[in-house]
Amino acid sequence: MSERERAQVSWKGIEANAPVFSSEGEAVGKVSQVAGDPDADVFTGLAVSIDVLGPPRLVPSERVQAIWPDRVDVALTKAQIEALEPYEETPTVRWRPDTGIGGFFRRLFRGR
Repeated sequence: MSERERAQVSWKGIEANAPVFSSEGEAVGKVSQVAGDPDADVFTGLAVSIDVLGPPRLVPSERVQAIWPDRVDVALTKAQIEALEPYEETPTVRWRPDTGIGGFFRRLFRGR
């Protein structure tokens, strides 16, 4: 059975270090991280390690063509992947409303 005949999976099913193949059919790197929000089922893209010493590159989700657990095909050439911006994990900020009166100022001037 060829790669194209195997059933594809969701972005949540990508295995660690799955090889990434360019539009030219060449293995160009490995998935180092999948970027997205699994709770909201939002796939942002893939952090792809293209060499040992360099930072991973962010392949946007719209450039991902096909996903199998052990392989990902992208609509980019090797040169285009190498030219992508380095992947930087976006910090998550969670806001919790304060339930007490004057909570912000109480925390700001605590002990004064």
